[in-house]
Amino acid sequence: MSEHRIITEVVDVREFRTDEVTTRAVAILAQGGLVALPTDTVYGLAANVMLDSALRRIFAAKQRPADIPIPILIADAGDIAQVAVDVPSCVSELADRFWPGPLTIVLCKSSRISDLATADRSTVGLRVPDHELTRCILRQADFPVAVTSANLSGAPETTTPEQVLAALGGQIEMLIDDGLCPGGLPSTVLDLTCSPPRLLRSGPVCRQALEAIIGSVDA
Repeated sequence: MSEHRIITEVVDVREFRTDEVTTRAVAILAQGGLVALPTDTVYGLAANVMLDSALRRIFAAKQRPADIPIPILIADAGDIAQVAVDVPSCVSELADRFWPGPLTIVLCKSSRISDLATADRSTVGLRVPDHELTRCILRQADFPVAVTSANLSGAPETTTPEQVLAALGGQIEMLIDDGLCPGGLPSTVLDLTCSPPRLLRSGPVCRQALEAIIGSVDA
């Protein structure tokens, strides 16, 4: 963990308008700051994908190994083309059924996505969270936003603002407090860059539900 500690601004969504929270969060991200934000699964730690300095701060704050990639959250399926290439046709069916929601889809990444975010891999994980305020932030940002769980690497995921502060307070510029995250479990991760697709992490979206749409899935 970095020895340099900063004051973490805690913003309670019940005390501010959505546009105020959104504008403040996007401004911090644009300047290379880190924002902990609520999602439908767990609290996430967000950074501007276009700034390697911000990505390095995520790894440092979480004490995360550099060989573990960071997924990207997008506002809706229409944003896929900005961050991924060679997108298979089944993505639209999966998006229609499971987005917004707890499914992360791994695709071939666009050249504009930093190798630091993807741990030098040619793929990137994408998800549309089912949380309107966070999606507002993603829509307003004119850059892709990398988001990983707001916890120390290897520690339990955080589902409350108090847990986020205990883990990352003093390491991040802003925490958006929206109380308890309703999901509590990380998203399912499905790799579509191989055939058949491979289930990289089990989660709220079960294998059987995926196979009902795209056929056989390797576990």
